Amino acid sequence: MKTTPMKHQEVGIELLAQHPEFYGLGAEQGTGKTWMLLSDIECAVAAGDINAVAVIAPKGVHTNWTRREIPEHMELEVDALAWVSGPNMGQKQEMKRILTPSQRRGEVTVLSMNIDAVNTTAGYNYLRNFLRIYDCMFIVDESSRIKTPSAGRTKRLIGLAPMAVSRRIASGTMMPNGPPDLFSQMEFLSPGGRLLGTSSYRAFVAEFAEMLPASHPLMHHVMERMKKRRGGKEIHEKAMPRMMATNPDGTPKWKNLDKLQTLIKPHIFRVLKKDCLDLPDKIYQTYDFALPAAQRRIYDEAEKQLRYQRDTGELDVFTALTRIMKLRQIVSGFIMLDGEATTLMEKNPRLDLFMELIEDLDGQFIVWASFREEIAQIAAALNKAGISAVQYHGGVKTKDREEAVDGFQSGKVRAFIGQPQSGGIGLTLTAASTAIYYSNDYNSETRLQSEDRCHRIGTTHPVVYIDIVAAETIDERIVSALRRKEDIAKRVLNYL
Repeated sequence: MKTTPMKHQEVGIELLAQHPEFYGLGAEQGTGKTWMLLSDIECAVAAGDINAVAVIAPKGVHTNWTRREIPEHMELEVDALAWVSGPNMGQKQEMKRILTPSQRRGEVTVLSMNIDAVNTTAGYNYLRNFLRIYDCMFIVDESSRIKTPSAGRTKRLIGLAPMAVSRRIASGTMMPNGPPDLFSQMEFLSPGGRLLGTSSYRAFVAEFAEMLPASHPLMHHVMERMKKRRGGKEIHEKAMPRMMATNPDGTPKWKNLDKLQTLIKPHIFRVLKKDCLDLPDKIYQTYDFALPAAQRRIYDEAEKQLRYQRDTGELDVFTALTRIMKLRQIVSGFIMLDGEATTLMEKNPRLDLFMELIEDLDGQFIVWASFREEIAQIAAALNKAGISAVQYHGGVKTKDREEAVDGFQSGKVRAFIGQPQSGGIGLTLTAASTAIYYSNDYNSETRLQSEDRCHRIGTTHPVVYIDIVAAETIDERIVSALRRKEDIAKRVLNYL
């Protein structure tokens, strides 16, 4: 490697070498898990175990491997290809060449592919051919992306896993929502239930989650509805619904967490920043604002009555799940109707508070927002204030995203505005001294990941995290739920 490892990375390299067939890095964001994987690749190539690597990562992160990480750290000659959808003629020729071992141009061939490409016929077939042709190390970076067993990409990746000589998973947030998140990741490492004692997701969940008994009123209600749809026929035991018991705040009840920890410990190297890096402390601050009376009335109506009345008098009725999204929109001063954003009031107290906060900020800052409408409002307000900013979300072209990161890191622009779902994973944004959460959702993975974009190796200053919260609204419940999910993950993964 061109660069020198830290002590914890030396430990990680040794553990990976001791487990050539499969192993995982539960490395907290910013601890250099990509470096450890690159070093592992070099060692495996030197030993003659592999001659190629297939990396599956979130969109944008997969190009980071080939564009930044490999050139910066690896000494080996690497023949690398980052997957593109809808390739031009030149890209098609390059993709064809990579699948021809006799035309390789390096000591190791690396294919990096965004995880969504696996769901396409072209992407899946290309990955399968790559794994078939080469002696591959198969890596899933940010492996919590395959936490859902029923997801097509999860099934496909687990199905392809046995074709690889070596398998690796890596994530700082392996179980953002609870123990069931670990099942598919461990199955990818070693399919067939070898690591967890069962290949049945249903049995795994029953082992580590408290389930409602069949006698529970809610279960009785669900089964009666199922029987009615089946014309009164009895429900077979295997088709019986399974529902998790919950705590008073609605979060699931877990059990046997010590057993789960014992099962995964031999296969995962857990790395915590507090144990291995001299990073600045994180500083958390929360700023509240009150909804104006008119906005409060709209919010209360949507929360209690599951409806919103348009100016025309037409009523929009929401389901319980849709209500959560609509409430999150309402507290930000708009609501999406028929695909269009409807502004609820002339003045937006959330945006006003945000603009007041940045008046006291020095240096560069990140703004995370859940909705593109919020990003558009923030960008317009910053532009009006004469503050340079870039945007990073699903609607921004890949080339423009990369230029946005480079421009921010180089200091050419002061503000980085992004959606955690798109920009919260895999990016280095250490130029920022402040991260403002304009809004949050219930996804603890994207919250934890996005926090560490500016708090990782390369950070040389304290980082302040600011949450903007609408008082006595869903905002407060979301923050509470995020904290509870993090506490459960800490217990199982031995954070404490």
